[in-house]
Amino acid sequence: MSNFEELVAKLDLEPERAKLLSASLAIHGHVCGGMPLGFIAGESALLALGVERENNMEKVVVLESGNNHAAGCFADGVQFATGCTFGKGLMSKNPKGKFAFLLIDKKGKKAVRVSIKNEVMKSAFNSPFITEFRKKGIKPSDIPADIAFEMLKKPFFTPVEDLLEISAPFEYSYSEPQATFNLVECEICGQLCAENYARLENGKKVCLDCFTYNK
Repeated sequence: MSNFEELVAKLDLEPERAKLLSASLAIHGHVCGGMPLGFIAGESALLALGVERENNMEKVVVLESGNNHAAGCFADGVQFATGCTFGKGLMSKNPKGKFAFLLIDKKGKKAVRVSIKNEVMKSAFNSPFITEFRKKGIKPSDIPADIAFEMLKKPFFTPVEDLLEISAPFEYSYSEPQATFNLVECEICGQLCAENYARLENGKKVCLDCFTYNK
């Protein structure tokens, strides 16, 4: 059993939820408060929308968090819980610096917005994890295990209604980008690229690295 599995076992979650959370921690890489908040927010968004975790391409998350404000951990939690992964092209950012997101059901043309309540965020940012360690430049993985575990544990022992603001489902039409399964071999460097990223320059099909008009 891995260290992450041992920590999750202490939360006494139902088996499938514990399995997914353990995997989420393993991929995320460290124990903190942001990832579990995002994880619970993602779970709650699925429930509010009445849909299952995404295995294919039918749902999308639009994050309102940006960069460089401790929101990456939150974003990972949302990604892992919803299954709307960056790699599948199902997660994007509309950066506003907020700990919030839209979960969109493309097929059902519905969405919900979920955000962390102000008082929860204030409490998290005033915790020893942030004030005594992260603000002083200490890496999350170097923070004492007992302090990190408290950040992991707290959201799972707090009622969801005390953690989150969850909208009712509302109408949302999502414009699906056209996908391609075609490849183009760059006539300059020889590397393959997706057809929708290829360009025509001086009569040659080229990749973006070799395309000079936009440089």
